[in-house]
Amino acid sequence: MSPPALNVIHLNGPINSGKSTVGAALAALLPAARFIDGDDHDAPSHLPYTEQWELALARITRLIGAARDSYLVVAYPLDQEGYERILAACERRSARLRVITLAPTLAAAQSDRGGRILTEWERQRVAQMYREGYASRPFSDWVLDTSSSDPASSAREIARRLAAS
Repeated sequence: MSPPALNVIHLNGPINSGKSTVGAALAALLPAARFIDGDDHDAPSHLPYTEQWELALARITRLIGAARDSYLVVAYPLDQEGYERILAACERRSARLRVITLAPTLAAAQSDRGGRILTEWERQRVAQMYREGYASRPFSDWVLDTSSSDPASSAREIARRLAAS
């Protein structure tokens, strides 16, 4: 018996763009949806970031392959290589992939918002991620500015656009 049809909604964006909070809110709005926070990869914190990122992507691709849900909402920043891995996992699973990039203004992303207090390292990493293009990936189906909207409103907007497409 083949697995059910799967829609993977991947929320991309830099640190503090709202991926996790919007993702959880979006999964609550969609039928038979599961939320995956890519940062919950259980990689030991002493590992170099590149190894932690590799483990996170490997976990996400495994979960796509095993999913029995109608929707899988994933929150994790993607570069081109990561996107290609996620796309390949979706193609193996015959799943539809939609990438939504959450892109608040740089000032908003570097601010303490939503109860999150950023460290100086995180503020610097946000700026680096903007320079590296995480807020404007060419593989995005669309880009959503989350600067002035709360997570629930952003999730409703994404759900509305998904239903219309």
